[in-house]
Amino acid sequence: MAKPRLYSVLETQSRDPRFAPFVHQDAYGVWGLKPQPLPEIILKLVLGILVAPLKATLTVFGLALACNTCRVEKYLMPVLSISKEYRAAWTLYWGKIWIRLALFGLGFLSVSWIKLDHLDVRKQAETETEAPVIVSNHMGWSDILVHMSRSWPAFVAKEGIDKVPIVGYISQHIGFIYAMRAIKETSKSAAVQLKDRIAAKAIDPTSSVRPMQVFPEGTTTNGRYLCKFKTGAFLAGAPVRPVVMHFLNQDYVSPSWESINIKRHIFIMMATLFHKVICYELPIYYPSDAEKQDPVLFAENVRQNMLSYCGNQGVPNLIPCDSTLENKLEYHKLSKATIAEHSGKFRKSIKKE
Repeated sequence: MAKPRLYSVLETQSRDPRFAPFVHQDAYGVWGLKPQPLPEIILKLVLGILVAPLKATLTVFGLALACNTCRVEKYLMPVLSISKEYRAAWTLYWGKIWIRLALFGLGFLSVSWIKLDHLDVRKQAETETEAPVIVSNHMGWSDILVHMSRSWPAFVAKEGIDKVPIVGYISQHIGFIYAMRAIKETSKSAAVQLKDRIAAKAIDPTSSVRPMQVFPEGTTTNGRYLCKFKTGAFLAGAPVRPVVMHFLNQDYVSPSWESINIKRHIFIMMATLFHKVICYELPIYYPSDAEKQDPVLFAENVRQNMLSYCGNQGVPNLIPCDSTLENKLEYHKLSKATIAEHSGKFRKSIKKE
C-alpha cells in the first residue's frame, strides 16, 4: 500500500473531471494504493495464500478445456467426417461452459443476463435473430470472459494476444482481429477487417462465423461512466446488440481494470472470495438509412439508446462523458510520475539511514 502522503497526492490528481471515468473506485482506492486497516491486510494475505492458488488453477483449467474443445473441432472432428455445422455448434456449446468454469474460478459465482424489453411498446412484437455485432461498456479484462460465456464472440485484440498460451489458440480459432493501437496502418487494416466481418455476418446471420464483440469506448472505465463511442463497430451499417454490464460488489473490490497495476489487481481479485456481474441485453438496434451513411451519427445514437435504458428496467445509471483515451493516458502519465518521484525519495531516505 502507498504511504499516506503519496496517496493524498494521487487522490488530489484524480479529482480532475477529465480523469473521472478512469479513477479506480473501490475500498482499495486510487490506483489500488489506499492504506488498508490491519484486519483487511491479514485477510488478503490469508486468502492470497490459501484460496488464490485454487482459484487460479480452476481458471486455467477452464481455459485449457475451452482450448482443447477448439482443438478437437479443428483436428479430430474432420477426421470423423462430422459436419461443419455440428462441429461449430458443439464448440459453441462446450466452449461457453468451460469459459463459465473459468469465470467461476475467478470468483464470479453469479453471472446474470437480463434481456430487456423495448422502451417503445410498439416494437415489442419484433422478432430478433443473432446480431452481427455486440457493443458493450468496457471495464476490465474479465469482461471478455463474461461475453464469451454468453455468445462466444470474436474480439478486436491487441497484437500478440495470439501468441499467449491457451488464450492465443482460442482467439485464433474463434477469429479474433489483431491490431496495434500505436501503428496507424495496422489500425486501419483492423477497421477494414472489422467492417468486412460484420457486413458478411449481417448478410448471412445463420453462418457459423461468430459475431463480433466490440467495446466502442476504445478503453476501460470504472463502470460508472459511458464515454464517447468510436466508429469501428458502426462502419458496416449493420444492426447491433447493445449490452450494459454492471459489477455488483464494486464498492469493495472492483473488477474494473482502468487505472491499477495489473499484478496488484489480479492478486486483489484472486484474494477476494466472490464477484457478481449483471449484463443487461438491450433490444437489437436497427440503423436508419441516415445512420448507415454516417457511422458517427450511428455510434452516438446507439450510445444515447444505451443511456436511455439507464434507470429503466433495473439498469443502473451511467454518466455520459466526453473523456477519451488521450485523457486516460495523460492521467496515467501524471500518476506514474508521482509514484516514481515518491518511490525515489523513499529509496534515498533508506540509503541515508
